[in-house]
Amino acid sequence: MKKNILGILLVSLVALVSCKNKTEFVIKGQVENVAQASNKVFLLYADSLGQMITIDSTLLNEDRKFVLKGKAAQPEFYQLYIGDRSYMLIAENGDEIDFKADMADHSGGYEIKGSKEADKITEFNKITTDFSAKNGELAEKYSKLIVDQADKKDSIIADYHSKSEVIIKPFLEQAYSFIEKNKSSLTAFFAANVIMGTDPTAYEDKIIAYSKEAAKSFPENKMIQSFAEQMEALGKVAIGQEAPDFKAMTPDGKSLSLSELRGKYVLLDFWASWCGPCRQENPNIVNAYKQFKDKNFTILGFSLDNDEAKWKEAIKADGLTWSHVSELKQWDAETARMYNINAIPASFLLDPQGKIIAKNLRGAELHKFLAKTL
Repeated sequence: MKKNILGILLVSLVALVSCKNKTEFVIKGQVENVAQASNKVFLLYADSLGQMITIDSTLLNEDRKFVLKGKAAQPEFYQLYIGDRSYMLIAENGDEIDFKADMADHSGGYEIKGSKEADKITEFNKITTDFSAKNGELAEKYSKLIVDQADKKDSIIADYHSKSEVIIKPFLEQAYSFIEKNKSSLTAFFAANVIMGTDPTAYEDKIIAYSKEAAKSFPENKMIQSFAEQMEALGKVAIGQEAPDFKAMTPDGKSLSLSELRGKYVLLDFWASWCGPCRQENPNIVNAYKQFKDKNFTILGFSLDNDEAKWKEAIKADGLTWSHVSELKQWDAETARMYNINAIPASFLLDPQGKIIAKNLRGAELHKFLAKTL
């Protein structure tokens, strides 16, 4: 009699498992403290061109719950949008994912169960939410200081960046440690993107190496293949590499090549007249130039402008007395593509032999590095 009962239980268990729909995945969610205006839920997927495609959408019910469905023959990345919040998920056919989030949690934390990657996402989510909470608290504190002491804005911002580095460094260490321990996980790829978005240079060589491994491990994943291609391009202008030579037009219509500045330390600065953050950083670069120009140091500004008059006006207005060039093609400039420029300001510090020794030094960091190096 006992054997029969055991047999029935086993058959029932098999039946339950076999009832799982292997042709789609399901996401069942519960959201707390959501505003009425934020009750729309969308599941989006980035195609090979980076365009976000809506896979499914719905509204939260009276219990603030929702159900979404999708199809993925292999594990894929998805973005779950609830109101103005975004959450990363990894799903494939057969997954029955349980999702929980509290909109009162401004660190962006969430819980997820029911997929192969769920535990990995939860583990890395803990790392990111701890960092977000600490960094958010610091940013709020210094924002109030700037309002209360507007006359000390520059020194307050400098102090904020110094304090922020103390928080960022251990976060990056934890994030990269996660990648090292979970290279066979898709969540490691997400962690690599977070690192590159936080500080592109801190683990540059390690992320480039990881991207090659990930491309081999996930040959069918288009996002990882695209990432590997981007990292391969980045590797050509990574710290330690010789800066690619180029030639472009100066404001007076002559041509100037980067190689003509060999023999000096060169700050190759990508900027534009229309770029607010670039113009805000210019006074700092002017001060660095004045302080170090007599110590075998110079600057070459490469503008991503397409309006020659505005380019020249900005040079004069900001007192940028060093050499300048531009292709006047904005983001379509061949040199910008060569240096993998996707945001400005961006800069490369070259040694007298033309080797890249630092990237994206700004504010006090630029002065500190130059003082130590020259």
